[in-house]
Amino acid sequence: MILKMFLNMKAIGLLKKVFVLGVLLFAGTANAQRVDPPYKMQLAKVEERLKIGDFREAMGEMDRITAQYPDAAEVYYAKALLFGQTGNYEEALENAKTAYRHDANIMHANLLVELYKSKQNWAEASVILAELRGRYAGVSSIARDLIMVLSNAKKLDEAIAVYHDEVARGHASDTLDVVLADVYVMNDRFKDAEALLEPWDGKSTLRHVYGTLAYVNLQNGKTKPAIAILERGVKYSKDPVLYLDLADAYKSDGKMKMTFESLKLAFESSQVDFGDKHRVMLNVMHPDFKGFTLDQIQTLANTLVLIHPRIAESHVVKGEVLWRKGNTAEARSLFLTAVGINPRHVDAWRMLINTDLGLNEVDEAIRHADEAIRANPGNAMLMYFSGLAFMVKEDFEKTRIMLEMALDHSEEENTYLRSIIYSGLGDLYHQLKMDAASDVAYEEAIQLDSTNSTAMNNLAYYLSIRKKDLDKAAGYAKKANEIDLNSATFQDTYAWVLFQQGSYKEAAFWMEKAIKSSASPSALLFEHYGDILIQLGREKEAVKQWEKALSLVKGDSVDVNKIKLKIKDKRYVE
Repeated sequence: MILKMFLNMKAIGLLKKVFVLGVLLFAGTANAQRVDPPYKMQLAKVEERLKIGDFREAMGEMDRITAQYPDAAEVYYAKALLFGQTGNYEEALENAKTAYRHDANIMHANLLVELYKSKQNWAEASVILAELRGRYAGVSSIARDLIMVLSNAKKLDEAIAVYHDEVARGHASDTLDVVLADVYVMNDRFKDAEALLEPWDGKSTLRHVYGTLAYVNLQNGKTKPAIAILERGVKYSKDPVLYLDLADAYKSDGKMKMTFESLKLAFESSQVDFGDKHRVMLNVMHPDFKGFTLDQIQTLANTLVLIHPRIAESHVVKGEVLWRKGNTAEARSLFLTAVGINPRHVDAWRMLINTDLGLNEVDEAIRHADEAIRANPGNAMLMYFSGLAFMVKEDFEKTRIMLEMALDHSEEENTYLRSIIYSGLGDLYHQLKMDAASDVAYEEAIQLDSTNSTAMNNLAYYLSIRKKDLDKAAGYAKKANEIDLNSATFQDTYAWVLFQQGSYKEAAFWMEKAIKSSASPSALLFEHYGDILIQLGREKEAVKQWEKALSLVKGDSVDVNKIKLKIKDKRYVE
């Protein structure tokens, strides 16, 4: 299979299995001749508990069974599945080992092998598979799995030996050759992989033959042969997943129109996994990706929703595209749909609250934040956004409650989230005239995330208007501008810090940058520019800037009377 640039995946890798309980509780049902166990009624109770999601009682009932019947292999198997589903892989592994010890059937072995794989314990996995292959010599899939596991265990010669033994047993197939070809690819033996798969080109209906063969060609710089192989693959395999590989090949050849058309065909197929499509969307929506227009990206997002309407994430992706296009109201409707499908989708709630604020519907933002927290109790991110909504409403008491709660619940969260919470607290404490607490909060934010340019900028600006620690303020303002090169706000802050330091020429340079960077310069920018110019003795220009500031006064936080006094007296007024 091709290494998909769009999917950001390795060509070969461990596929983690999803643990599903269901009818697997009754491992014995695989054998129609099996006599019902003496604990059949207890197993029925377990199944009833599982149906209603009462895992604790189900586990308790299974513990009671194994205490009375310590060789009940199918119960240990069911316990392993349940522990696996809840993420407790250590307990899952121990129970799977016990199940296999009491009954070494294929199903128990498969679960144990997958658990060993999840821990990358290739040695133990290979032992189980070798035992299984010895008992079930005719089941070629066991050998294929063993080849991959041995390769991961860095036992390439043993893996190749298993392959040749399978061929000698009469089990040669395109599937077996794909497995060994994948092993060769993992070990950079591209010529061996190519030689193994070329005879199947145009003869096999297996997608992986064409995907892997095309990948090898791409690695050797043979883009056009790779495209031809994949086109044959689509013809013979009828597998639409190959359109994703084709998109990669076309992208390598610089054919972005064909890249888009291939992705579109993949997205239109219900046979292509949603997860693969979602990874493509994350890739094409990344700021560094320049290959498609927003309209093309929206076409893919529209198709994603059409084919996968019941998956919340598809609506989130489309909503984000619409948001980027400035269609905030439409984006909000998509996020509303997403949280309706999955109220546990924290990112969908976050984006919904953001769109509420973008539409200046603060009460809706507060209401949605409350719903989100009730659906996801204790979530620090949602508490933070609730705090932001209250801050926009200027309800600083509730802002403080939510932001401090967010901080209290963020101990296990990543440093990025903790940093933005501290940054929000810095903004809040400034509004509450708690300057010392505000400074400390910003410092904490910066310490947690050295790229938090907003915290750096705000701290620098508030220090400058208090004329405190100006050298520190200048350092933070400069660093903020190094991180975000085109922020008019950050450039204005740096200019103002320099102004307070008396570095008027440099301040003028940065203020001019700020005005050029701003799509619609504010009254405050022009007022600051005039303040700088007057200190440089450029009186007429200073007055002109103050007059511009006066003409722009609307909701800006500027003192109109002070500006008028500056114009009248032709001097700087603090």
